[in-house]
Amino acid sequence: MSTSTSTSRLQSPGDRNLKNVVLGDLLFKPWYQSIYPEDLVAKDADRLYVCRWCFRYSCDSESFAAHTQVCEHRTTPPGTKVYDHGGYAVWEVDGEQHKLFGQNLSLFAKLFLDHKTVFFDVATFFYYILTFTNPENAGNYHVLGFYSQEKLSWDANNLACICVFPPYQHRQLGKLLMGVSYKLSGWDSPGGYIGGPEKPLSDLGQKSYNRFWAERIARYLLRDKHREDAAQVTPTNQTLLRNARNLSAKL
Repeated sequence: MSTSTSTSRLQSPGDRNLKNVVLGDLLFKPWYQSIYPEDLVAKDADRLYVCRWCFRYSCDSESFAAHTQVCEHRTTPPGTKVYDHGGYAVWEVDGEQHKLFGQNLSLFAKLFLDHKTVFFDVATFFYYILTFTNPENAGNYHVLGFYSQEKLSWDANNLACICVFPPYQHRQLGKLLMGVSYKLSGWDSPGGYIGGPEKPLSDLGQKSYNRFWAERIARYLLRDKHREDAAQVTPTNQTLLRNARNLSAKL
């Protein structure tokens, strides 16, 4: 599984063929080597302009500006909304129905994912796009990151890769996406089978999931209906409860 949810070790400048990427009006550096077609994106390009709504790309600022005025997704993301809370929303995008969107998103994500391997054969994937909309400007949304999921996974994986874009990291958005992935895969369904992320996990992915589940376990142990029972049963349960409180305070 490829994961990009916090600052990662950058490759040396010689390993990257893009100096900067512009997402909407945000400029930042890629982490890993670009695999954009070289006939469209020069190997020594100083800036790559990427549409923040559909992820189409250009090295020409004028072409980029012209596209943003007519982008078909500038007011509404593609796909179907499956999560909505506090201005954050997740949209399910079928890679077969929105092939170009899936390809462009995958090419962009590769700049921040070391081991991502699927870029063009997107028809077999769902893409879950995380957006934020300021209530005071409902027509202006931002794509913050995404996770992908194979439509047919023999191992019941509910997540293939996950990426929170660098400008939006350190906001616990990776945890939000992980939670949505479990929710949609039957977390709360009676008899629902709970899958997990595609393996092997990257080091960063392992840390992210360890933190996610540590918080879930801590919350479970600290629930009111368990607190009194745990405190009365055994010294072991008392130790678990104490550790859960300490862990909860750090998360």
